[in-house]
This record gives sequence, C-alpha cells and structure tokens, in this order.
Amino acid sequence: MKEILLLLLIPVAVFAGKFDFSLTTAAADYLERRVEPGEDHFAGVAGPCNGAKAAVYLNGTFKQPTPLGSHWLVKDADFKLTAALELSPLSIRPLVKAEFTPVPFLVFGAGGSIGSGWQFFGFDGMSVYDDDKREYEDLTPFKHYYYDFWASVTFQFDTGALIKGDWSHVVMLASYQWIYKGITGVNDGEIWEWQVIPGEANGWQYYVTAVLGYQMPLFLDMVGFMAEFYGHFDRSDFDRKYKGFDGEFMWIDLSLLLEFELNKTNSLKTLFTVEGDRSFSEYHENSSQQPFLTRTGREWSFFRIALIWDHKF
Repeated sequence: MKEILLLLLIPVAVFAGKFDFSLTTAAADYLERRVEPGEDHFAGVAGPCNGAKAAVYLNGTFKQPTPLGSHWLVKDADFKLTAALELSPLSIRPLVKAEFTPVPFLVFGAGGSIGSGWQFFGFDGMSVYDDDKREYEDLTPFKHYYYDFWASVTFQFDTGALIKGDWSHVVMLASYQWIYKGITGVNDGEIWEWQVIPGEANGWQYYVTAVLGYQMPLFLDMVGFMAEFYGHFDRSDFDRKYKGFDGEFMWIDLSLLLEFELNKTNSLKTLFTVEGDRSFSEYHENSSQQPFLTRTGREWSFFRIALIWDHKF
C-alpha cells in the first residue's frame, strides 16, 4: 500500500514546481590592443575591434521547492533544473545545469554542454592549431564536437536580508567552478580554438568569479565590480613543445558591471572589462604565433565591451 501511495505522490510533487522561460541575448566587442613584448605592462588600444561574439540563449527552468525543515534558514530550499539552447553565427550548443540551494547564501551546481562550430566571415567557431603552418585550421562541423562538464559552489549574500529598506542592498557573490573542456577528435596536448577564443587544450580548468555590487530601486538597478580568474590546473594539458606558452597561466578579467531594470520582464547588463593576458618575450602580430613564443609576464589591456539582454516570458 505504501508503494502505491508513493507512486501517486510522485507526479504531484513534480508538478508542484514552477516552470520559467526566458531569452538571453549576449554580444561583445573585443578591442584591438597595441601588443608589446616584455614583463608586466599595460597595452594601449590600437583599434575599435579585434573580434566580436554574439549568441542567443533559449532557457527553460523548472524550480521545485525542497524545504529541509521549518527553520527560516532552510524552509526556502529549492532545486532548479535548466535546459538551454545556444545559437550563434559560429556555433550551436545545447546546455543543461542543475542547482540546489539548501540555504539562501549557498548554491551547489553541476552541468554540461555539447556543440559544434564553423567559420563565419573569417571568425573561427571551432579549429585546431597546425604546427607546420603556424595557424588555426577549421575543424569539420558535426564531425567534431566541443563539450564540457562542470561542478560549482557559490556563496551569495545580500545585506538587505539583515537591514530592511530599498537602499540597503549590498550584493556579494563568490563562485568556484571545476570544469573540463575538450573537442572530440583532437588529441590531448593539441591547441584548439572555440568561439573565437584561441589557445585552449583538452583538460580540467578552474573558473573563479567574485562580484560586489550595490542594488538600487532605480532604472539603473545595480552598479558593481566583477573579477574573474580562470585557467588550466596543469600545464601538462599542453604538449611539451608549447612549454614556453605556459599552460598554467591564469587569466584575470576585471569588469565594471551596470545593470538596468527596463521593466518587469526585461533587464540589460553592460560590462566594461580590463584583462590580464599573456605577455611574450617578442613582438607578434596575432594569436596564431603565440603557441611557440615564451611568456615573460602579464599584459593588461582594455579588453571587452559586452551587452546582455534578458527577457522573461
């Protein structure tokens, strides 16, 4: 009898949750920098565009309350399952992620994606580095696939939970993500490019994000600062012939974040980013020359201007 009741309750529990659907459109312009050799330094802007990226994400999220008790700290626990489809001029990629929030300030997540890319008007969606030609060669779409899978833990806090009022919301977030990235049919140790980002290789990586922002009851909903740190755990992900390239290098992105609340269903985020990229011992004209150069420091530059529009249905 207990087994029968359990089977009857399962669909009730499932449909007690809530479905939400949204559309996210993201676009970024990567500025051309004036490359300089040497140790740590700041490089000036050489041109308005060295690359661009745009994508649309169709998102569907199922949220299921999972209270762990009646205490205020755990009564609002929930589980979210999100499926998304990323479409861009360079690629197509379905994504899925799951998030569990046992307490308001802690989120555990996991997910993955798989997709394929192609060349479009000179921009590489998916390619592999050719040592002999010293350039990236396109991979055949839908014969090769990019894939990743990851797990994360996020701490988040809003001072508005302790201090009531419209002007008391200082938002803090810190997230650590373990992620494996690869492309099928590409040997371990080879260098590849995905969605105009070169210098990658199959292997485990980390991605750390920290955000400090101030939220206001205005059209300009939030002003904040975001720091991102990411890279490979082990330089052995790259073949030994690329040892000067420094596979363990950690990128640093520092961004001014502005968020605008357009209305109840639409919001717009803007990012102005300064990046700390590799600096090499000698001058080079493009990223295709980098794998056989020797890193000597970090080159800071005004890197990106990005817009992210979110629409809730």
